[in-house]
Amino acid sequence: MIAEDLTEHHNQARKLECELNSLYFARYFFKQRTASKMIVNGHHKVIQETLDRVVKGEITRLIINIPPGYTKTELASINFMAHGLTVNPRSKFMHLSYSHNLALTNSSVTRAIVKSKAFQDMWPMGSRDDTDSKSLWWNEQGGGVYATSSKGQVTGFRAGLMEEGFTGALIIDDPVKPADALYDTIRDSVNDNFNETIKSRLAIETVPIILIMQRIHYKDLSGYLLRGGNGEKWHHLSLPVIIDNSKKYPEENTHGIPIEHDLPNGFLWETKHTDKHLGALMAHKRTFNAQYMQDPKKFDAEGALWSEKMINESRAMPLPWGLKRTVISVDPATTSEENSDDWGIGAASAYNNDMYSVDADYTKIMSPGDAAQAIIEAYNHHNADAVVVETNQGGDMIEKILRDAGYTGRVIKVHASKSKFSRAEPIAALYESNANKKNQVHHKAGLDKLESEIMEYVPLTAKKSPNRLDWMVWALTELSGGLRNAGGF
Repeated sequence: MIAEDLTEHHNQARKLECELNSLYFARYFFKQRTASKMIVNGHHKVIQETLDRVVKGEITRLIINIPPGYTKTELASINFMAHGLTVNPRSKFMHLSYSHNLALTNSSVTRAIVKSKAFQDMWPMGSRDDTDSKSLWWNEQGGGVYATSSKGQVTGFRAGLMEEGFTGALIIDDPVKPADALYDTIRDSVNDNFNETIKSRLAIETVPIILIMQRIHYKDLSGYLLRGGNGEKWHHLSLPVIIDNSKKYPEENTHGIPIEHDLPNGFLWETKHTDKHLGALMAHKRTFNAQYMQDPKKFDAEGALWSEKMINESRAMPLPWGLKRTVISVDPATTSEENSDDWGIGAASAYNNDMYSVDADYTKIMSPGDAAQAIIEAYNHHNADAVVVETNQGGDMIEKILRDAGYTGRVIKVHASKSKFSRAEPIAALYESNANKKNQVHHKAGLDKLESEIMEYVPLTAKKSPNRLDWMVWALTELSGGLRNAGGF
């Protein structure tokens, strides 16, 4: 009897701890499910404390932005729903994600937790046989989960109940696929669907909505809501991969209420990412800024020559046929000091029917000797027929160091007698699709830094000469037959 009493005492203590400490609940059932301990970091505690405020009714609209792979789904979707049923067995949850299968998987894992012996021993709640699938399941008290795609049919069900207290929530976990967020039509359809359909799926306005996602675009659902897209104020927990507590909350987030935390400066989760990973994380700068730093950059500024739409179209455009020629283009740096300009070096090609491709970008800070080797290697690798060099920045010197390094091919010298805007505008026109003309320039993979630079370039406000833009403009000018030397084009 003593052993049985002790076991019952432990069970009651565990039940109480699970009810009072939602992070303990998550850790306990993570181990029950996976047979391994959950590695807990400071950001887990912050997320769980924030979710507890939702359950208490302190927060009804919540956005959590966090990098991929940081246990957001485990805490804010799976365990939040399971734990919510311990708070109120009648709680009704609607769970949405860009992927129907992902939503069903999360719902299924939650259902498995609720149906497990460990859970049932503490909170008995049998399941109803008439609704017991991954997409829709209820317990005998009427609580449960409806899961589907954020782009699919969400009518016929409402999250929560028309009662006081916690009665469930509408949980949106990654509403749009990262690759799809690059396209205005898909992104806008998700944002519109939120206002037109998803938002109406609450039993009552006080039922919480939780949006958990990595930032993927300036105009994604998070950005749309934080800038007042649906008129509501949203509590906002932003957890970048590198914490910088000196950074001010963006003024443009007019409808965001920042959630403070006491996480220290530095990497958010050093078990996951440290300095040695930084180079790989930053390899694609736009992805790093958005998905990891939760700070997607705004392009399409007024006066910009290149829009994000133009760049997306150039990336999606098939590689032209009938290769005619390839050039290596160079925008030289005047020094090789640590703070000097990059050497702008890249490859571009011309094809039949006045089509072009931007093939590679080798821009970086280097010495003149290293630059010469990089130019020659690029020339040979791309089987180019010429090197295009801007004479304003020491073209004659570049030809000499190329010859000294053993280069025997053709050097085409170009001279900037017009403004950068005047030189760049006709090249930007090659990218612009309209009713009569399609985009004429294809971008190959791996050009993120170049693409970001040309999208950020606004002639009237530019403070620095963009090296990548310069080499690309000179290359496409040469390939498109633009006038060289004194006249520019």
